[in-house]
Amino acid sequence: MTDAEQTPDDLAILAARAEAGEITHIELIDAFLGATIYVPSISDPEAGPIDPVISRIDEVDYLVIASTVDALEETIDVARFAVPMDGRVLVEGMNPELAVLVNLGGGAFAIPKAMLDDLRAGTPLG
Repeated sequence: MTDAEQTPDDLAILAARAEAGEITHIELIDAFLGATIYVPSISDPEAGPIDPVISRIDEVDYLVIASTVDALEETIDVARFAVPMDGRVLVEGMNPELAVLVNLGGGAFAIPKAMLDDLRAGTPLG
């Protein structure tokens, strides 16, 4: 499947396959980079910058995003708005001090800060 054929719904399937050992986590991250994801925003992004949802889990700060519009339900209590963007655009433009938590609407997966740093630096994963 090419990046152009990748759909956000595929991320949940690929995350389950990575967890089962059927594909590598690198393949999951590659799919994420080519997918359209949704960044929840606490404030209306048409009125100013995106005000993302940040969650602290085990002393790590995560930028919380969603793989699908349905997965946005996980953050609807705190963020009524969302901005679609490519995973690669998110990684390149986000706060480099954060990790990423991808809500799948029935699960989630995390991308550690160190891996995001490698992606931004163009360092091959694995």
